[in-house]
Amino acid sequence: MTGRTSKQQGRPRRQSGDVRLADVAAAARVSAPLASRILNADPLVRATPETKARVLEAAEQLGYVPNIAAKTLRQRRTGLLGLVVHNLSSPIYLDLLQGARTEAAANNYFLVLGDVDELLTDEEAYRILVNGKRVDGLIVQGGHGEFDQHIAEIARALPTVIVNAPPKLTGTVAPLVAPDEGAATRMLTEYLLALGHTRIGLISGPYESPTNVLRTNGVREALAEAGAILREEDTVHLTWSAEAGRAGLRELATRWDGPGDRPTALIGGNSLIGIGMLRAAAELDIAVPAELSIAAVHDTWISEHLVPSLTTVSLPLREMGETAVRLLLSEPPRARQTIISDPPPRLHVRASTAAPG
Repeated sequence: MTGRTSKQQGRPRRQSGDVRLADVAAAARVSAPLASRILNADPLVRATPETKARVLEAAEQLGYVPNIAAKTLRQRRTGLLGLVVHNLSSPIYLDLLQGARTEAAANNYFLVLGDVDELLTDEEAYRILVNGKRVDGLIVQGGHGEFDQHIAEIARALPTVIVNAPPKLTGTVAPLVAPDEGAATRMLTEYLLALGHTRIGLISGPYESPTNVLRTNGVREALAEAGAILREEDTVHLTWSAEAGRAGLRELATRWDGPGDRPTALIGGNSLIGIGMLRAAAELDIAVPAELSIAAVHDTWISEHLVPSLTTVSLPLREMGETAVRLLLSEPPRARQTIISDPPPRLHVRASTAAPG
């Protein structure tokens, strides 16, 4: 006993959150499956007392804490994973859904879908989600102010991974997977600057939305590097809908004295906003792109079929869905925060943008 205590004191313990089952197995010189069975006290495991002692000692010295969430997935498997997003009807989420579905299927799981707004208004549906044990794990989209307060409760009841979480949730209640939001609007802004636009406006989502903050900062930073600014009078923050894009451009138009007193380009916080902006421009007899270039974040199948077709930048949402499922099924999650930067945002130049006239 004395020798073992001395040995433990002489070797610094690692942070438990950093220690994986593979680390314990390597330290004990056994396979990861064997280490797992020993640590879970499997009565049928075939291992010598010396091997068992070596694994237990390695786990203790490294400070290994088993991932209860992942263990739950293995022991009580329904074969279903849930994905809850803000608006199931939005074409923006198709790549995210496809990525998550493909990765889930590769691990012999089916993906079931839910809507944040439905869970907020249907208490029974929310109760069943949290307490009904209908799914083995949940991927939930953060950034919805009213719903975010429930995410911690959900994460206590279910293995959970958050996508697009606000900073206050990042790495605290569950693993986070997010794209590089600022890189998307920076890319659009740099493209418009290269065309010759110097006054660029923005119509985006709610002012305090974490996603909006990151995307707005991307525009500001790119403009600042070019010696320009994002003017307050050229900015509107509403919601993430096509209706908001239409209303936003109409609101901006009331602030302009004429063609010479307005931006020559506008960026939409997402492609739905961009669609609404194109409609408002047509209603206001503003020629796109001759008088006003319009571009937006997120590429959807709709973007290329608009008239004019919409210039966009796509984010790696498919990869985000795949990564979220892998994190949900991993033991333990390898990172508390994963920013998907590979592949990087991709620019899709179409007919809605051109050099200023």
